[in-house]
Amino acid sequence: MGLDEALLRSVGAPPTLRLYSWAPDAVSLGYFQAFEDVPCAAAHPHVVRRLTGGGAIHHHARELTFSIAVEEEDPAYRGPVPRSYERVHAAIARALEDLGLPAAGDRGACEVASDVEGTGMCFHESTPLDPCWARADGALAKGVGTAQRRSQGRVLHHGSIKLGPSPLEPEIATLSEVGIDVTVNAAGEALVRAVESVLGVRTEPGEATSAERDTAATLGARYGDPSFVHREVRGRRKS
Repeated sequence: MGLDEALLRSVGAPPTLRLYSWAPDAVSLGYFQAFEDVPCAAAHPHVVRRLTGGGAIHHHARELTFSIAVEEEDPAYRGPVPRSYERVHAAIARALEDLGLPAAGDRGACEVASDVEGTGMCFHESTPLDPCWARADGALAKGVGTAQRRSQGRVLHHGSIKLGPSPLEPEIATLSEVGIDVTVNAAGEALVRAVESVLGVRTEPGEATSAERDTAATLGARYGDPSFVHREVRGRRKS
């Protein structure tokens, strides 16, 4: 989380696609969520708060997490915010097709079986733009969640692609449930190819700069700090 914020703050830096996974597993709260509105958070030993909005996510080893850090004027993010989601989701759909899932697409007006009230979880609340596909039982469900944060002319776009099941989100769509068993690395390689193809960019492997690592080390501690995880959310109505 600290490195993602460092990338968001790196004004003028080249566009960056970061790929990572989680160990140990953790629950990340959306920036604007109240801790008490996510029931599973109280029982989980590892809870952090993201810089991006949206619902909570249970991150685990069978998930590919990505972040995109880029200037707002980049062609992928220029114009209305929903269009940038559509562009990135099109790249994700291309990656999923490359991995053997040809039927992934935005939910649109369809109903999904993964929507569950009262959990505060990202994958239990879908929007028309959320990528979904049919589970093994044929029911449409959400399998990808993304959210953005924009600051000082930069964009941070987080995404979570579910490769395998999560005990805290059993209703969602995953690749393994429909017979596609891929590693996090293979999924990451497919996403890189899709981003290059769909967004028309050329990526180069790289590592965080020493300045970014130093900034990440300074910023990172707050994401798991109880005062930040339990912070009072402005505008939340208390009863």
